[in-house]
Amino acid sequence: MIAALFLTFLPVSSPAETVPAASLTQAPAEDPALEAKITAAGKDVAKLLELAAACVAAGQEDGAKKVYKKILTLDANNETARKGLRHQQYDGKWFESFAELSKYKREEAARMKQKGLARFKDQWVPEADLPFLNLGWTKDDKGVWANPALLAREKQIAEWKAAGYQFRPDDNSWIAPADVPKWAALQWKCGEEWVDLAQANAFHSKVEQSWELSGERFETWATCDWDGANLARWHAEKTYPDLVRLFGIEPARKPHFFVLRNLEQYNQAASSGLLGESEGFSSLHGAYFSDAFFDRAAAPQYLGCGVSYWDRQDPKLAVWGPYWVRWAAAQSFIDAIDPSWRAVGARSAAPGGDLAAYATDFWAEKKIPRWLRYGAAAYAERFLKDPEAAEGADPWAIRAFAFAELKKAGGLRKLDEVFAFPLSLTDIPASARLYNEAGLLVSFLLDGAEGNRDVGRALDEFRGALKSGKKDECAAAAVALQKALAKHESEIKKFAGL
Repeated sequence: MIAALFLTFLPVSSPAETVPAASLTQAPAEDPALEAKITAAGKDVAKLLELAAACVAAGQEDGAKKVYKKILTLDANNETARKGLRHQQYDGKWFESFAELSKYKREEAARMKQKGLARFKDQWVPEADLPFLNLGWTKDDKGVWANPALLAREKQIAEWKAAGYQFRPDDNSWIAPADVPKWAALQWKCGEEWVDLAQANAFHSKVEQSWELSGERFETWATCDWDGANLARWHAEKTYPDLVRLFGIEPARKPHFFVLRNLEQYNQAASSGLLGESEGFSSLHGAYFSDAFFDRAAAPQYLGCGVSYWDRQDPKLAVWGPYWVRWAAAQSFIDAIDPSWRAVGARSAAPGGDLAAYATDFWAEKKIPRWLRYGAAAYAERFLKDPEAAEGADPWAIRAFAFAELKKAGGLRKLDEVFAFPLSLTDIPASARLYNEAGLLVSFLLDGAEGNRDVGRALDEFRGALKSGKKDECAAAAVALQKALAKHESEIKKFAGL
């Protein structure tokens, strides 16, 4: 039946159009004149090259190939002949086809990988160096890699300090001595102009020219009004102690996070790639992690960070702003202590590559399991002590609310499923519940497991593995931590009132 269908749809030539089978395979007819010229040139490569060039000029491609092949019998590495035959040169060798070259490269890469080397442009470098070379970073005399954009910024700051400039953290700027009176008058420099706060809020309402506020521990980038950005900065700072308490290490530099001014801008930033993400999880929550955020204005610079929105004009949405801010800040903190430089470097070198493949590589490189990463963000959002609790009020009111919401949603599912962390865009309620279940586990680790030796020891071992920077040690420690939590599942449920 299948054969019949093929016959039905194949075009059938008329007898007049039929091409004799022999003509499909026979070699091109000999050109006696060309043969005579080749014979006359003998072993003179220069004359043969002239003959080949004449064939090319006359549009006689087959003739040129014939001459080039003759040249290679006399001079196997003749570059003009090799290129004329479209051969590829690599590693000091010529390859007659891309398939042949690709095979050689695969075999070469496998050999070099065994030596701990990887290809960067036309040289082999240590695999550990490749991500930073792809990012355009440089290594100092002590062997430490540094981002040239940050080095340039530090140099500029040193020059400003020497010239008497003053730092203003409220917009992360350096104020020239002559402009200090404008600062004192509460004006803001936007571009080349000094304006009032209303004009500055309008100027900074776009993602490309957002507010930048410097805090003690975080950098807050925001398109909402300055008052909202300032509150976001305050909330981010409140997450820091608990994140250090959980992971046992701190970022080498201040992490930055983004606060957008409304849901419309949030959706646009995620979907347009302006603050790109690889998995589409921005639709699950009021915050997401932008793992595909790169600044390509100069040398590629990875700017991946937590992103949230705070619509201060909508009373119903405004109350959620601080929650999502804390979640975004926590994500930025965690990525700063557990970066994916290999995946980021490869993406930087080939920005048009498959985004789904990048996501796979990005998350596979992590040392902190996803349930713990998202659980830490959820803890910062709604399980920590209420940073806004009034004197005399219950400081754990936010956590009580989170426990109640989790109970309403169905409680704590099997821990193995939480550890697997199967986020899904097709079941948003289940994914939202998963965020909170992971948050509950972190809440138990930090605030409910006091005196529990099994859990405490497992968490300490994970912290130690994370400090070591060795992924295999982190993986083993994470498994041990998960087993310790599973052993005390009933205590976790009791802690949450489930």
